Amino acid sequence: MTAQAAQAEQPLLSVQDLKIRIQMDNGEMKAVDGVDFEIHKGKTLGLVGESGCGKSLTSRAIISINPKECETTGNIIYHSSEKSLKNLDLLSLHPTSKRIRSIRGRKIAMIFQEPMTAFSPMYSIGNQIMEAILLHRTKDKKEAKKIALEMLAKVGISDQEKRFDQYPHEFSGGMRQRAMISMALSCNPELLIADEPTTALDVTIQAQVLELMRSLQDEFGMAILLVTHDLGIIAQMCDDVAVMYLGKIVEQAPVKEIFRNPKHPYTKGLLKSMPRLGGDKSKRLDSIEGSVPMPIDMPPMCGFYERCKDRIEGVCNTKAVPKTHVSDQHTVRCFLYSDQREGEAQ
Repeated sequence: MTAQAAQAEQPLLSVQDLKIRIQMDNGEMKAVDGVDFEIHKGKTLGLVGESGCGKSLTSRAIISINPKECETTGNIIYHSSEKSLKNLDLLSLHPTSKRIRSIRGRKIAMIFQEPMTAFSPMYSIGNQIMEAILLHRTKDKKEAKKIALEMLAKVGISDQEKRFDQYPHEFSGGMRQRAMISMALSCNPELLIADEPTTALDVTIQAQVLELMRSLQDEFGMAILLVTHDLGIIAQMCDDVAVMYLGKIVEQAPVKEIFRNPKHPYTKGLLKSMPRLGGDKSKRLDSIEGSVPMPIDMPPMCGFYERCKDRIEGVCNTKAVPKTHVSDQHTVRCFLYSDQREGEAQ
């Protein structure tokens, strides 16, 4: 393999055995428990699962913005195109260090779940977009304002001069989300982390925001980590999917493989709960019974055991579930596909 080919196959970001622990009054919470995934340049990885599965903590760990109570271990290897940032373990950097701050916003940007709380109410939208540009791209305020206005136009906000001086409360939800995207993309990042970017938006604005992200990805060639619980968005936007449950990735595969050939009972449950065009309106949608348990001092067992219709008594509740490769690009954590089923009840 040539050096160019090897570089082309090298992921932009590689997350390895990521664990996030939080000490609670009643024990240790394993919020994220051994997560592995890769994101390649120009590709979109969807991180999907119910609320409370650890998706947001995982995404925020990449740029070191989790609360200080989170004890994070593992490796997050960043393979930037910039020579000084090649093969850099982001977790080795202090969260307030100059180096991680030079990456956060410039090389790796984030769209937050709720832009109304992400934007400061004390400063205008234009001022906040300019702040990132002045920090990472230029010290010239006139040039920074020009770039900010261009980005507002690029995300479809009209009358940019007027909107530049307005405050977050003067923007609608869809406009705030667009402004958040313009701020995230103002420094041409290599990786965009989008944490539930369409939450609380109506379907028309949601479609516009997703189309905007896709077109800007094509223009800038950036990678996207899309965090969502909406499988419809996953089908529309992603190249690969990682299904997360109780702090672990329980299934990972290309998006078409996940939809055509799901393996894990949790993935199957999520897919069955999706409404479909042309479906029988009189029939209730399937649902996954129960809720995500609190991951505090849990014994070695399948976290989905209590909610799973296919559980194996004496196996799934007695040992940790190994990762099994069902094909070259498809992995699953489930004893139904593992050869480690010793002790199975007869």
